[in-house]
This record gives sequence, C-alpha cells and structure tokens, in this order.
Amino acid sequence: MFFLPLEDDRGAIVLLLVIAIVVTAVITSLVLIFIRRWRTHRMLEERIAEQEALIAVGRALVAAELDLDALCNLIAEQAGQVIDNLTFQVGLFDGSYYEIRYWTIDGLPQPVPQRFDLGSQHPDLNEARGLVGWVRDSQRPLLVSDFERDMDRLPARPNYESESPPRSALFLPLISGGRTLGIVAAQSPRPDHFSEQDMRRLTILANQAAAAIANAQLFAQERTRAAHLEMVTRIAVQVNTAEDPEEIMEQVVSLTYSTFGFYPVNVFYVEPSSRMVTIQASSVPEYRSNFVTGPTGRAQPLGLPIGQGIVGAAAEMRRTVVANSTAEDERYLPMLDGMGRELIPDTQAEIAIPLIVNNELLGVLDVQSPEVGAFGSTEQMVLEALAAEVAGAIYKAQQWAREQEQAWVTTAQLQVAEAIGRHNDRDEMLEAVARLVPILAGGEICGFFVWDEDSERYLGATLVDSAGSEDAQFTDLELGIDDWSPLDAVHIGGMPLTTTYIPAWLNKWPLDYVRLYPLISGQGKNLGVMFASLNVAGDCAEDEAADQGDPTIADPREELVHNVARQTGQALEGAYLRLAQQEEAWVNTALLQVAEAVNRLTDLNEILDTIIRLVPLLVGVDSVLILIWDEERQIFSAGPSYGVSSMGRGLVETQEIERDEFLAMSAQSVSDFDSLHQPDMTCYPLHVPAWLETVLNTSTAYSFPLVAGGRLVGAMLVGLQQDRHGRAFISSRRLNILNGIAQQAATAVVNNQLYRESADRARMQQELDMAHTIQASFLPEGNPNIPGCSVATYWQAARQVGGDFYDFLPLNDGKWGIVIADVADKGVPAALFMALSRTILRAVAFSRDDPARVLVRVNEIIGREARADLFVTAFYGIWDPATERFTYANAGHNPPLLLKPDGEFRILSGHSIALGVLPEFDMESRSLHLKSGETIILYTDGITEALNEDFDEFGSERLQMAAREAADRPASEIVKHVTDSIRDHTGQTPQFDDMTLIIIKRQSMESER
Repeated sequence: MFFLPLEDDRGAIVLLLVIAIVVTAVITSLVLIFIRRWRTHRMLEERIAEQEALIAVGRALVAAELDLDALCNLIAEQAGQVIDNLTFQVGLFDGSYYEIRYWTIDGLPQPVPQRFDLGSQHPDLNEARGLVGWVRDSQRPLLVSDFERDMDRLPARPNYESESPPRSALFLPLISGGRTLGIVAAQSPRPDHFSEQDMRRLTILANQAAAAIANAQLFAQERTRAAHLEMVTRIAVQVNTAEDPEEIMEQVVSLTYSTFGFYPVNVFYVEPSSRMVTIQASSVPEYRSNFVTGPTGRAQPLGLPIGQGIVGAAAEMRRTVVANSTAEDERYLPMLDGMGRELIPDTQAEIAIPLIVNNELLGVLDVQSPEVGAFGSTEQMVLEALAAEVAGAIYKAQQWAREQEQAWVTTAQLQVAEAIGRHNDRDEMLEAVARLVPILAGGEICGFFVWDEDSERYLGATLVDSAGSEDAQFTDLELGIDDWSPLDAVHIGGMPLTTTYIPAWLNKWPLDYVRLYPLISGQGKNLGVMFASLNVAGDCAEDEAADQGDPTIADPREELVHNVARQTGQALEGAYLRLAQQEEAWVNTALLQVAEAVNRLTDLNEILDTIIRLVPLLVGVDSVLILIWDEERQIFSAGPSYGVSSMGRGLVETQEIERDEFLAMSAQSVSDFDSLHQPDMTCYPLHVPAWLETVLNTSTAYSFPLVAGGRLVGAMLVGLQQDRHGRAFISSRRLNILNGIAQQAATAVVNNQLYRESADRARMQQELDMAHTIQASFLPEGNPNIPGCSVATYWQAARQVGGDFYDFLPLNDGKWGIVIADVADKGVPAALFMALSRTILRAVAFSRDDPARVLVRVNEIIGREARADLFVTAFYGIWDPATERFTYANAGHNPPLLLKPDGEFRILSGHSIALGVLPEFDMESRSLHLKSGETIILYTDGITEALNEDFDEFGSERLQMAAREAADRPASEIVKHVTDSIRDHTGQTPQFDDMTLIIIKRQSMESER
C-alpha cells in the first residue's frame, strides 16, 4: 500500500524540488563566492594600484626639488592621480596670513601667490576664510558633500563671491611636527562629488606632502636666511667703509632698498632733548629736503614725537615693532607733519627696529613694503641683524667723528690757551682771542665787552673782523642796562644766546645774527660778554628773544666757541686777580708811605698836610679838605687842604660847620653819625652847597669819616671832576686807598689827641706826686712820744692824694691834742680841703683847751671862708698825762673804740654833725679816765668799708676782733695786725677810699720810766 502510484509521484517531485533547491543554493553560493572573490581581487588590484600610485606620489614628492612653488605644483599634479583636481588649491600659512601657492578653477590656473590675513577683524574676510581657518586651528580634515544642503551643519560659513560657487569640497590640513603648515583643498560644482575614499586618499597624500613642504620650507628659510645674511654682511662691509654717520645712513637705505626690494626705507635720528625722531636718511629723496618748524621755532627735518606712530612706538619701547597690515594697526601714520600728500607711500606693512648700542638709543630703522605680511620672522631676523650692524657702524662713526671733533676742538683750544698765555695785559689778551675765533670757528666778527662794577656798565674792550682789522671806535662804547636787550639777557641769565637784533654799531658788517657768550669766572661771577657772528645753535630769535637752552650742542664750533668763552672768562679772572694783587701791593706801598710820613712827624698840621699832599699822587683826585671834629662844641673846623684856591681857603677858614649842617649835606644818617661805634671804612656822597663847591672847585664830592677806635675825630672831603659822560665815581681801588688814608689821618688826629692827653696826664701825675709828697709832709710822725701812751698810726690815700688826715698837737701844760678827720670827697679837691681844715684846726686848737669849743670854732671859720660844697668829719681829743684823763669831741666822725684789758669794747659816745654842713651848731666835750692797758682805736670809714672781691666789707666786728687779738701787744704791732687783717680780707681788690688808723694804748708811768 505504500507503493501507490500517486504517492510515488509526489515524493519524486518533492525530492526533485529539494535537489533543485540544494543545487541552486550551491550554485548561488559558488556564484557569490566567485563574485566576492572577483570583487576582492578587483579591490586588491585597485588597492595595489592606489598604493602604487601613492608610492609613486611619495617618491615624486621625495624626489622633488626643495622649492615650495614646484612642490605645490607637484602636489596638485599627483593629487590628480587619486582624485578630481580640476578645481584645486594648495595654500601655506605664514603667521596669521594664508598664502595660496597653487590654484586652479575648472582646470584654469589662477594668479599666485595670493595672500590673505586670517587674523583680520574685517567681517567679510572672516567669513570668506572661515573654513580655512577652522581646518588650520582644528587640524582636522573636512568633507563637504553639498554646501547648499549641509550649510547649517558646517563648522564655519563660507562666503564665495563667484557666480557658480562649488557644491562639494575637500579640505585637508598639511600637518608636520604638530604644526599646520597649510591646506590642500579640492572643490567641485557637483554635489556629492567627493567620497570618504577620496578624503582618505588625499589625506595620505597630504601627510606625505606636509613632510616634503616642511623640509622645503626649512630649506627655503635657511637658504633665504643665508642669502639675507650674506646680503647683510655685504651691506655691513660697505657701510663700515663709510666714516661719516650721514653717509652710513644714506648707504643703509640705498642698499636695503636695492637688496631686499623694500620701499621706502628710512633711518630716523633720536633727539633726546626734544623727544623727537627725525628723518636723517631715506630712499625717498623728498623726505630729506622737506623741513618743518619745530617746537623751538627752528627748522628741523620731518619727524614725529617719540611714542607716536610705529617708529615712535619702537623708539619708546626700545624694541622691534612689526605691523604686517598697516590698515589694521592703529599706530600706523600714513604721513608725517609737513609731508605733502603726493609723497604718501602705498605701505601695507611696516617694521621699525631701534638702533641701540651700549643701551644708548641712536635712532630707528624703518622699513616699509606695499605687500601685506611682508615681514615674517625671517625678514624680521635679517633686518634686526642689519640694524645691529648699522647701529654699530653709526656708533663707531659717531665716536670717530667725536674724537676728530674733540681733537680739533682741543687743538683750537690749545691755540687759544697759547694766545692767552702770551699776554698778561687784559686788553692784549682779549684782542688775541678775538682774532683767533673767526679763524678757528668762522664768522665775520668777534668782540668782547667787560663788565665794570663801579659804573655798572659794559665797556667795549676789542672788536676784530675776519680780516683781522680792529674797530678803533669800539673801545669808546659803553652799554648800560636796557641799552641792548640781548646783552641784558646774557647778563641776567648767564647762558649763551643767539639774536637777530643787530645794534647800530655793528651795521658796518652784513650780519644776520649774533651769538653772545657770558664770560664766567671760576666763582660764577659774570666778568663780561663775548659775541661773534656764529649761529652754530641754529636757533636765532626773530626779535629780541633768544634761545637759552643747553649750550652743549653737537656742533663742534659751538663747543669750541663755548670753551673759548669759558677759557677767556677764567683768564680774565686771572688777569683781574693779578691786577688786584698789583693794586693791593701798590695800595699797601702807598699807605706805608703815608704811615711813614705820619710816624716821622709829630705836629698834627704837618702830618695832615703831608697826608693830603699824597692823596692826589696816590688816587688822582682833584681836591682834598680835612675837617677836624670838636666833640665838645659839636662843630667841624677846617684843617689842611689840597687843590683849594686861596679864596676857597679863606672862605673855609671862616666856616665852622655845625653837626646838623654837615648831616644836611651828607648821606650819612643821624644814627650812624651819633653811633658810639662807627664803621672804620666807608664813604658818603655829599650834596655840595654853593660855598663848598667854590672851595672844592667841583659839584661832586665824597665824605670819608675819620674814625679811630669807633670814635669820630673828623672828616676828609674829596672832590672829583666828572668824566665826558657826566659821571664821577670812585673805583673800588681808589675807595680802598682813600679809606686807608682816612684811617691814617684819623690815627694821626687821635695820636695827637692822645699825645696831648698823655702829656697832660704826665704833668698831672707829676703834680699829684708832688701833692702827695706835700700832703704827706703835713702829717706828723706816726709814732709820737706822748707821755703815758704808746701811739702808732697808718695812713693810705686811695689816690695820689686824699682827704684823710691826722695830727698830734703838743699843747700847754704837757697836754697833747690828737686829731683824726675825713673829708667827704676823693683826690685833689679832698686834699685841698684837708689842708685848709688842718690849718684852721691847728690854729684854733692852740688857743682853746676844750675840744668842743675848738670844733665849733673850726666849723664857723670853714663855713665863712670855704667856697666849696665840701664838709669834713673830725674827732679831736686832749690827753692830759697829769690827770690821766682823755677829753674829746666828735663832729660826725666814726665813733672811736675803747678796748679794755679784758677784751671788752666800749664806744666813745658823743656825736655831732660834720664840720662845714651848718654855719653854727652846739656840742659838748666828754671825758674819761684812761686806765693802764686800755686802748683807744681811732679810724676813718676806709678801714671798716674795705671791700673784698665779693663786695663784703671788713666791718667793725672784724676790726674789733683783730684789735682784740693783738691787745696785749704794743700799739705799733696792733696797727700792723689790723692792717694785715684788712689786706687778708681784701686781697687784690682795689680800694676806693682813704684809710687812716690811730692806736693809743695807755701805759703806766713806771713802764715808761
């Protein structure tokens, strides 16, 4: 049943179907395997062909020349082996610039190179170069299948100005050493034209090309650097052959332009004083021929202030400043002040390199180019090397020029010094210098003014022109303040000055300007002015103003002339010093002659007459009159005179000039005249009255006070004639001589007065000595032999004569009168009154026995006979040996002391007024019994009032103490002990009162016997 026919057919069919399916599957698998193998083989062949092509490209790149343009062309050519390169671009980066070195559009070559600034802030440029900048910064390839479709997804937005912009593109970076060297770009007008495979192939080619480009750039840089350095060396060699700095600068700009092709090339010079940089050399000749008015008012080359513009910035920062796109650099100045618009260059890039040597800024090398980005690192390095060479050459040339100038200046100064050294006379020396200056420094004239302090005017010394002719009339010229304003400016400012204000006395020469130099001494004193027609400073004033800036100007002529003025000022100071020494020696000799004349003579009139006769010979005045001052009468009287006519002499001898009259015509102040300490050296101008003008024969006179020891003793009047300018003044030399003569005259007057006073004093001394002798003869023997008593005395006048006196009177009946008195005065008046009083007292005492009656009578006689307002104190006692009583009366005298044997003191009372005070008075005598051993001490106030250096008086207590200590001794020893005590107390202190001491010591009769 299993082998039914129907069932058999269905199984066979199924089997056949299965077999067919299996066979089909096998065949299909075989076909697929074959196709895959074929495709794999084909891909392998393509890969091999691609690898062979890339290997060929690599070999071609490796074998290519190290030339960037050729290498870029080769890259484009080889890229055509792997992709469509009808629109193809190879560009390289240089800093912020992108430079296209190969460019085809639809197979048509485009002009290259083309340079773009990717760092520009311009928005259009940012968009146009956006994809290139993105690839450079990201270092990633970029495949754009369709710009229109993918625009919003692109990392940067392109902005094509073409009417048929590309639809697809490939951008691949050329990377070497981590640095993006450039861009390889392929573009197509068809969308989706480039695939990932194309990007992969081009990436491989770009990687190989980057290495080749890096090597080529390195080779090109080294070759360019070597070539440039060789050019720099050649330029340096040529520059170093020049000796003048200006010639060096001109060669630099010329060779830089011809060697590198940059234009324009300028060299700026730095002026530190004005903080300006000015063009000194340029490849544009018109730049050097244009001048502008500077801040000082003088013409100067084109320039700009330091800190402005690219050049000014380089000078201020002292480093290189590069502007590869001047349109984008705010510091760029298209033109300088004073430059015409037709001279503005088409500058797109500029580099300014400071010229610095030894940290000194000499100038700035300015190089410009009409190409954007012209100054890369290589150009900067080369130009900086060139600038260093140029700076060194300029510095050496300047040093050489300075040395030559200094040598020239030194040689010229030596000639001036020799000319100065050959002449001791001031005028001859100035004339020699004036002749040398036009020869050495040029100019039409040279002259000198000297400053006269006495007249306060400038005196013409010498004026010589370039032909050596001297202006004879110039020496008569005198200029005062305000006569020539430039001269005033130099006198006040003490700085050189250039002026166009030409005075009339210089009109004989065709002068446009005159430069004035002060003649300054070593002490900074202005001695005069040198002037010359030399405008070395180039800074003339248009009117009367002048430049008073720093005189140290680069022009060697200015340095020379300025040094000549300095040398002349010092030489002039030396000449004045020698003249002053000569004058001083002459003055000393003259005064010595006067002193010898004064010392040789003794008569005052003869001395003064000799002095005034020497005055005209020594000083050259016209008339002299000596006035003698009478201090007591307060008048001046005429003394000797010179240059005074007989009529004038007769007139002046009748005049007695009172103090107020003299002060009215003298400039001397009242306080100075009355001063107790008048100055020893001075003079005063006089307002000469008519009578004195007749005497002195001039209206101009000076008074020289005759002062000695600060005391006025007279005046010397000196008359002067006016000069041709109507002036009459006394020079310092004549003033010194006249003051010296006045001192000699004053000394003569004082010496004469002192001589007379000395003679008077000698005569007075002689008379006083005689009076002392006479007065001493009035006094009795100091130790009289009085019965029952031991008596001793001491008398000392404070001056030669005095008013103290004592006396011992032998009376009737064996009695003795004892007197001690003190006139209330000192010296001669007291001595005379003392003699009168003694005479009266002796006359009265011999006729009366009562001491009181004696003193009353003496007072009556003194009051009646004496005419002087003097009085005298007196003590008068009578000793009666028979009764041993001592009777006494006291007329205002110091109360005597009674010293008892036990050392007790008792004052002898009974006191009345002094004699001569009142015409009449009453008084009574007193009496005491004088016992053995008792002592009476009589003294004047000079004893108790003796002073020591502390003004402490000796006093009665010290007197009593001294007497008590010697009470047991004889009277003479008591006196000696008391006087010794006084001397111990006073020491060396001078005493101003007379001293008198009497000691009366009672003795027993037995001891006498």
